[in-house]
Amino acid sequence: MTPGEVRGKTLAELRRARKNMMSAEWLAGVEDLAEAGRTSAATALLDVCLAIRRLENAGAAEIRRQLADHEQELERGVRGLERAGERLHRIKTYLKAATALAATVGKVVKPL
Repeated sequence: MTPGEVRGKTLAELRRARKNMMSAEWLAGVEDLAEAGRTSAATALLDVCLAIRRLENAGAAEIRRQLADHEQELERGVRGLERAGERLHRIKTYLKAATALAATVGKVVKPL
């Protein structure tokens, strides 16, 4: 897969995660969590939003090598988030997958 395709696929999955994490189903599930769980959910949503912003602002050409170096890890993260999305009601599983993918993006594109 080309670096541009890796970037595009990762962005698409992160955007889907953001949409899922703003859904009524998700928010209802988060309300049922203890305070620490709600804080974790809010932090994960912020991490996903920051990862989207970083990838959007960094052109594929600028981060070509980093995308290539982390392609397998990004692919694993995307697959993990896709699988977790099938079980959106399992909030903790989804949080873990979303946070892992956002962390991998952080390795590719350094904070602003």
